Amino acid sequence: MSAAVFTRLFDDASLFPPAALEMPEAVAGHLRHRTAWYRDMSGPFVCGDARIRELTVAMTAAGVAELDLALVLPGGAAGLEAAVDAVFADPRLRLRAVELPVAASADAVTAVAEAAAVLDRTPLAGATAFIEVPARQLTADVARALADCRYLAKVRTGGTAAAAFPDEPTLAACLAALAGQRLPFKCTAGLHHAVRHTAAGTGFEHHGFLNVLLAVATALTSERVEEVAAELADTAASRVAAKVSELDTDAAGAARELFTSFGTCSTDEPIADLVRLGLIGSDPGR
Repeated sequence: MSAAVFTRLFDDASLFPPAALEMPEAVAGHLRHRTAWYRDMSGPFVCGDARIRELTVAMTAAGVAELDLALVLPGGAAGLEAAVDAVFADPRLRLRAVELPVAASADAVTAVAEAAAVLDRTPLAGATAFIEVPARQLTADVARALADCRYLAKVRTGGTAAAAFPDEPTLAACLAALAGQRLPFKCTAGLHHAVRHTAAGTGFEHHGFLNVLLAVATALTSERVEEVAAELADTAASRVAAKVSELDTDAAGAARELFTSFGTCSTDEPIADLVRLGLIGSDPGR
Protein backbone atom coordinates (compact mmCIF):
# COMPACT_ATOMS: atom_id res chain seq x y z
CA MET A 1 0.00 0.00 0.00
CA SER A 2 1.27 3.46 -0.94
CA ALA A 3 0.89 6.55 1.23
CA ALA A 4 -0.98 7.98 -1.76
CA VAL A 5 -4.08 6.24 -0.36
CA PHE A 6 -4.30 9.14 2.12
CA THR A 7 -4.23 11.90 -0.54
CA ARG A 8 -6.76 14.67 0.20
CA LEU A 9 -8.28 12.60 2.98
CA PHE A 10 -8.29 15.31 5.68
CA ASP A 11 -10.67 18.23 5.14
CA ASP A 12 -9.75 21.13 7.42
CA ALA A 13 -12.74 21.60 9.74
CA SER A 14 -10.85 23.45 12.48
CA LEU A 15 -13.62 26.05 12.79
CA PHE A 16 -15.93 23.37 14.15
CA PRO A 17 -16.07 21.73 17.61
CA PRO A 18 -14.26 20.51 19.51
CA ALA A 19 -11.41 22.70 18.21
CA ALA A 20 -13.70 25.62 17.28
CA LEU A 21 -10.76 27.87 16.42
CA GLU A 22 -11.20 31.57 15.82
CA MET A 23 -11.11 32.42 12.13
CA PRO A 24 -7.61 34.00 11.99
CA GLU A 25 -6.11 31.02 13.83
CA ALA A 26 -7.97 28.55 11.61
CA VAL A 27 -6.80 30.27 8.41
CA ALA A 28 -3.21 30.36 9.68
CA GLY A 29 -3.38 26.65 10.47
CA HIS A 30 -4.76 25.89 7.04
CA LEU A 31 -1.91 27.80 5.39
CA ARG A 32 0.51 25.71 7.45
CA HIS A 33 -1.13 22.48 6.27
CA ARG A 34 -1.01 23.64 2.65
CA THR A 35 2.76 24.04 2.78
CA ALA A 36 3.64 21.18 5.15
CA TRP A 37 5.35 17.93 4.14
CA TYR A 38 1.96 16.20 4.31
CA ARG A 39 0.23 18.84 2.10
CA ASP A 40 -0.97 16.25 -0.42
CA MET A 41 -3.09 14.71 2.34
CA SER A 42 -4.75 18.01 3.29
CA GLY A 43 -8.09 18.90 1.71
CA PRO A 44 -10.17 22.09 1.47
CA PHE A 45 -10.99 24.54 4.23
CA VAL A 46 -14.47 23.83 5.63
CA CYS A 47 -16.54 26.90 6.46
CA GLY A 48 -20.19 27.50 7.29
CA ASP A 49 -22.20 29.86 5.13
CA ALA A 50 -22.68 32.37 7.96
CA ARG A 51 -18.92 32.92 8.26
CA ILE A 52 -17.91 33.56 4.64
CA ARG A 53 -17.53 37.31 5.19
CA GLU A 54 -15.41 36.64 8.26
CA LEU A 55 -13.28 34.25 6.21
CA THR A 56 -12.63 36.79 3.46
CA VAL A 57 -11.55 39.39 6.04
CA ALA A 58 -9.13 36.90 7.62
CA MET A 59 -7.75 35.99 4.19
CA THR A 60 -7.07 39.65 3.45
CA ALA A 61 -5.32 40.11 6.79
CA ALA A 62 -3.17 37.02 6.17
CA GLY A 63 -2.43 37.88 2.54
CA VAL A 64 -4.05 34.70 1.20
CA ALA A 65 -4.21 34.73 -2.60
CA GLU A 66 -6.53 31.75 -3.00
CA LEU A 67 -8.21 29.11 -0.89
CA ASP A 68 -10.00 25.85 -1.68
CA LEU A 69 -13.35 25.94 0.10
CA ALA A 70 -15.89 23.36 1.25
CA LEU A 71 -19.06 25.32 1.95
CA VAL A 72 -21.32 23.92 4.68
CA LEU A 73 -24.95 24.99 5.14
CA PRO A 74 -25.98 23.84 8.64
CA GLY A 75 -29.37 25.53 8.25
CA GLY A 76 -30.26 23.64 5.12
CA ALA A 77 -31.17 24.47 1.56
CA ALA A 78 -32.84 27.83 2.16
CA GLY A 79 -29.50 29.65 2.34
CA LEU A 80 -27.79 27.91 -0.58
CA GLU A 81 -28.19 30.49 -3.35
CA ALA A 82 -27.10 33.44 -1.20
CA ALA A 83 -24.16 31.50 0.21
CA VAL A 84 -22.90 30.45 -3.22
CA ASP A 85 -23.26 34.05 -4.47
CA ALA A 86 -21.18 35.23 -1.50
CA VAL A 87 -18.45 32.73 -2.34
CA PHE A 88 -18.39 33.63 -6.02
CA ALA A 89 -18.18 37.33 -5.12
CA ASP A 90 -14.61 36.75 -3.89
CA PRO A 91 -12.39 35.40 -6.69
CA ARG A 92 -9.87 34.16 -4.12
CA LEU A 93 -12.33 31.49 -2.99
CA ARG A 94 -12.34 28.33 -5.09
CA LEU A 95 -15.52 26.44 -4.36
CA ARG A 96 -14.65 22.73 -4.23
CA ALA A 97 -17.60 21.31 -2.32
CA VAL A 98 -21.06 22.16 -1.03
CA GLU A 99 -22.44 20.21 1.94
CA LEU A 100 -26.18 20.34 2.50
CA PRO A 101 -28.21 18.45 5.14
CA VAL A 102 -31.62 17.08 4.31
CA ALA A 103 -34.61 18.56 6.07
CA ALA A 104 -35.79 16.63 9.11
CA SER A 105 -38.28 14.10 7.81
CA ALA A 106 -39.50 10.59 8.38
CA ASP A 107 -39.18 10.05 4.63
CA ALA A 108 -35.49 10.37 3.80
CA VAL A 109 -36.02 9.56 0.10
CA THR A 110 -38.34 12.55 -0.27
CA ALA A 111 -35.96 14.74 1.74
CA VAL A 112 -33.10 13.77 -0.59
CA ALA A 113 -35.22 14.65 -3.63
CA GLU A 114 -36.03 18.06 -2.14
CA ALA A 115 -32.37 18.84 -1.39
CA ALA A 116 -31.36 17.65 -4.86
CA ALA A 117 -33.95 19.92 -6.46
CA VAL A 118 -32.41 22.95 -4.74
CA LEU A 119 -28.93 21.90 -5.84
CA ASP A 120 -30.17 21.38 -9.39
CA ARG A 121 -31.33 25.01 -9.50
CA THR A 122 -28.06 26.43 -8.16
CA PRO A 123 -24.99 26.83 -10.41
CA LEU A 124 -22.04 25.35 -8.53
CA ALA A 125 -19.31 25.86 -11.17
CA GLY A 126 -18.18 22.25 -10.96
CA ALA A 127 -18.09 21.96 -7.17
CA THR A 128 -18.96 18.56 -5.70
CA ALA A 129 -22.25 18.51 -3.79
CA PHE A 130 -22.79 16.31 -0.74
CA ILE A 131 -26.20 15.65 0.79
CA GLU A 132 -26.11 14.74 4.47
CA VAL A 133 -28.53 12.05 5.62
CA PRO A 134 -28.53 10.67 9.19
CA ALA A 135 -26.70 7.34 9.23
CA ARG A 136 -29.68 5.51 10.67
CA GLN A 137 -31.79 6.68 7.69
CA LEU A 138 -29.22 5.98 4.98
CA THR A 139 -30.74 2.75 3.72
CA ALA A 140 -30.30 1.08 0.34
CA ASP A 141 -33.32 3.01 -0.97
CA VAL A 142 -31.87 6.33 0.16
CA ALA A 143 -28.46 5.49 -1.31
CA ARG A 144 -30.21 4.65 -4.58
CA ALA A 145 -32.05 7.99 -4.47
CA LEU A 146 -28.75 9.82 -3.98
CA ALA A 147 -27.14 7.90 -6.83
CA ASP A 148 -30.10 8.64 -9.11
CA CYS A 149 -29.77 12.38 -8.55
CA ARG A 150 -25.98 12.23 -9.03
CA TYR A 151 -25.07 13.80 -5.69
CA LEU A 152 -22.73 12.33 -3.10
CA ALA A 153 -23.46 11.40 0.50
CA LYS A 154 -22.29 12.95 3.74
CA VAL A 155 -22.27 10.77 6.85
CA ARG A 156 -22.07 12.16 10.38
CA THR A 157 -19.86 9.93 12.49
CA GLY A 158 -19.85 11.90 15.73
CA GLY A 159 -20.47 15.20 17.42
CA THR A 160 -20.66 16.91 20.79
CA ALA A 161 -23.10 14.40 22.34
CA ALA A 162 -23.00 10.61 22.63
CA ALA A 163 -26.16 10.30 20.54
CA ALA A 164 -24.34 11.84 17.57
CA PHE A 165 -22.10 8.77 17.27
CA PRO A 166 -23.74 5.95 15.28
CA ASP A 167 -22.96 2.52 16.70
CA GLU A 168 -21.12 -0.09 14.68
CA PRO A 169 -24.18 -1.90 13.25
CA THR A 170 -25.80 1.39 12.23
CA LEU A 171 -22.70 2.77 10.53
CA ALA A 172 -21.93 -0.61 8.96
CA ALA A 173 -25.41 -0.80 7.40
CA CYS A 174 -24.98 2.75 6.10
CA LEU A 175 -21.58 1.97 4.55
CA ALA A 176 -22.92 -1.24 3.03
CA ALA A 177 -25.79 0.68 1.42
CA LEU A 178 -23.36 3.23 -0.04
CA ALA A 179 -21.01 0.50 -1.27
CA GLY A 180 -23.95 -1.29 -2.86
CA GLN A 181 -24.57 1.76 -5.04
CA ARG A 182 -20.85 2.50 -5.45
CA LEU A 183 -21.76 5.95 -4.13
CA PRO A 184 -18.90 8.17 -2.91
CA PHE A 185 -19.30 9.86 0.46
CA LYS A 186 -17.48 11.94 3.03
CA CYS A 187 -17.64 11.69 6.81
CA THR A 188 -17.91 14.48 9.29
CA ALA A 189 -17.22 14.76 13.02
CA GLY A 190 -15.89 12.23 15.47
CA LEU A 191 -13.05 10.69 13.47
CA HIS A 192 -10.39 12.28 15.63
CA HIS A 193 -7.97 9.38 15.45
CA ALA A 194 -6.99 6.54 13.16
CA VAL A 195 -8.36 3.70 15.29
CA ARG A 196 -11.56 3.24 17.26
CA HIS A 197 -11.19 4.38 20.86
CA THR A 198 -12.96 5.71 23.92
CA ALA A 199 -12.27 9.41 24.47
CA ALA A 200 -10.81 9.99 27.92
CA GLY A 201 -12.54 13.30 28.53
CA THR A 202 -16.07 12.39 27.46
CA GLY A 203 -16.31 8.62 27.41
CA PHE A 204 -17.63 8.80 23.85
CA GLU A 205 -16.88 5.85 21.58
CA HIS A 206 -15.14 7.30 18.52
CA HIS A 207 -14.88 5.51 15.20
CA GLY A 208 -11.39 5.46 13.65
CA PHE A 209 -10.83 6.69 10.13
CA LEU A 210 -8.71 3.64 9.32
CA ASN A 211 -11.53 1.45 10.62
CA VAL A 212 -13.87 3.24 8.22
CA LEU A 213 -11.45 2.68 5.35
CA LEU A 214 -11.25 -1.04 6.11
CA ALA A 215 -15.02 -1.25 6.57
CA VAL A 216 -15.56 0.25 3.12
CA ALA A 217 -13.04 -2.14 1.58
CA THR A 218 -14.92 -5.01 3.23
CA ALA A 219 -18.32 -3.72 2.11
CA LEU A 220 -17.08 -3.73 -1.49
CA THR A 221 -16.24 -7.44 -1.34
CA SER A 222 -18.70 -8.90 1.17
CA GLU A 223 -22.48 -8.81 1.55
CA ARG A 224 -22.20 -9.60 5.26
CA VAL A 225 -22.87 -6.41 7.20
CA GLU A 226 -21.52 -8.18 10.29
CA GLU A 227 -18.07 -8.28 8.68
CA VAL A 228 -18.25 -4.55 7.97
CA ALA A 229 -19.26 -3.88 11.58
CA ALA A 230 -16.39 -6.02 12.84
CA GLU A 231 -13.89 -3.77 11.06
CA LEU A 232 -15.49 -0.71 12.66
CA ALA A 233 -15.31 -2.30 16.11
CA ASP A 234 -11.61 -3.23 16.07
CA THR A 235 -9.65 -1.27 18.68
CA ALA A 236 -6.30 -3.03 18.21
CA ALA A 237 -4.19 -0.32 16.57
CA SER A 238 -1.41 -2.65 15.41
CA ARG A 239 -3.89 -5.03 13.80
CA VAL A 240 -5.83 -2.22 12.09
CA ALA A 241 -2.61 -0.68 10.78
CA ALA A 242 -1.39 -4.06 9.50
CA LYS A 243 -4.65 -4.63 7.64
CA VAL A 244 -4.43 -1.22 6.02
CA SER A 245 -0.81 -1.76 5.00
CA GLU A 246 -1.78 -5.09 3.47
CA LEU A 247 -4.46 -3.62 1.20
CA ASP A 248 -3.35 -3.99 -2.39
CA THR A 249 -3.42 -1.00 -4.73
CA ASP A 250 -6.76 -1.94 -6.30
CA ALA A 251 -8.53 -2.53 -2.98
CA ALA A 252 -7.17 0.66 -1.42
CA GLY A 253 -8.04 2.67 -4.52
CA ALA A 254 -11.57 1.28 -4.65
CA ALA A 255 -12.14 2.09 -0.98
CA ARG A 256 -10.91 5.66 -1.43
CA GLU A 257 -13.08 6.15 -4.52
CA LEU A 258 -16.00 5.80 -2.12
CA PHE A 259 -14.53 7.23 1.10
CA THR A 260 -13.49 10.56 -0.37
CA SER A 261 -12.51 12.44 2.80
CA PHE A 262 -13.56 13.42 6.29
CA GLY A 263 -13.69 16.69 8.17
CA THR A 264 -11.18 16.90 10.99
CA CYS A 265 -10.85 19.75 13.46
CA SER A 266 -7.15 18.95 13.87
CA THR A 267 -5.24 17.72 10.82
CA ASP A 268 -2.17 17.30 13.03
CA GLU A 269 -3.79 14.45 14.99
CA PRO A 270 -4.52 12.05 12.09
CA ILE A 271 -1.12 12.79 10.57
CA ALA A 272 0.58 12.00 13.88
CA ASP A 273 -1.41 8.77 14.15
CA LEU A 274 -0.36 7.62 10.68
CA VAL A 275 3.29 8.35 11.48
CA ARG A 276 3.06 6.53 14.81
CA LEU A 277 1.49 3.50 13.12
CA GLY A 278 4.21 3.42 10.48
CA LEU A 279 1.82 4.01 7.57
CA ILE A 280 3.54 7.20 6.41
CA GLY A 281 6.99 8.64 6.92
CA SER A 282 7.67 11.39 9.43
CA ASP A 283 8.54 15.01 8.67
CA PRO A 284 11.68 14.84 6.51
CA GLY A 285 12.78 18.20 7.89
CA ARG A 286 13.23 16.85 11.40
